[in-house]
Amino acid sequence: MREESDLNDQDLNEKLDVLLDQNNDIRKWNEGLLIKSLILFPIIIFVLGLFIINRPENLKDLLFVLIYPVFLVFMGLIILFIMRSNIK
Repeated sequence: MREESDLNDQDLNEKLDVLLDQNNDIRKWNEGLLIKSLILFPIIIFVLGLFIINRPENLKDLLFVLIYPVFLVFMGLIILFIMRSNIK
């Protein structure tokens, strides 16, 4: 009889741990909202400025404006990988 009580308590504790972990996941996501907004804000400003204020007049200008930032990010990633490989 005592063993069944211990088994039920263990099951309840495991279920409670799962519920608490789910709440922590939501809380962890909410804690990063400031960082996420700091990442998204410049992208939103860039897109609004590009397509509302400074509209490209031809296809060449549009491709330059869209490919140039992607190229810069790609170059940054290459530099990051080179730096990480030199550390090891």
